Amino acid sequence: MNKVLYTLLAVSIIFAACKKEDVDGCMDTTATNYNEIATVDDGSCILGIVGVWTPTTVSGTQSMSVTVMGQIIDSYDTTFTMTAAEAGMDGDVEFTADGNMYEGGDTNSYTYSGNVLTITEDGESETQTCTVTSTSLTVIFSETETYIEDYNGQEATITESSDMTLNATRQ
Repeated sequence: MNKVLYTLLAVSIIFAACKKEDVDGCMDTTATNYNEIATVDDGSCILGIVGVWTPTTVSGTQSMSVTVMGQIIDSYDTTFTMTAAEAGMDGDVEFTADGNMYEGGDTNSYTYSGNVLTITEDGESETQTCTVTSTSLTVIFSETETYIEDYNGQEATITESSDMTLNATRQ
């Protein structure tokens, strides 16, 4: 009887000792901190921009106002959504690990930190906010320009604003 109890106790201890513990970590293979032994995705994945992206849609808003002597005398607001091809974006965009961006036969440099993408073209840098997931990239371009111009013989302040969102999928 004691042999049976000892045998059952030994078998129970062996099975308990062999039970796999959950390992928290990033389980997304496209993440820079992918953990191949993780058994539970803990939401810690850091997704980089490196890779090939296919632009899919461009959407946004544009507005313009003309102000003369403190009064808005002309303005417009419009929203739009179009395919990447309709926006003149043909082909993929590639971001390399060495800081190069290839798009439409052009090569530019870039930096990416947090959700900030800075692209340098011909010595001039532009910074955009972006969001990266394992399958999608969203880049937001915002620009406001104000200038003075003659408007029907009057000095006018013209303000133009545009906010555009580019969506792309990872290849």
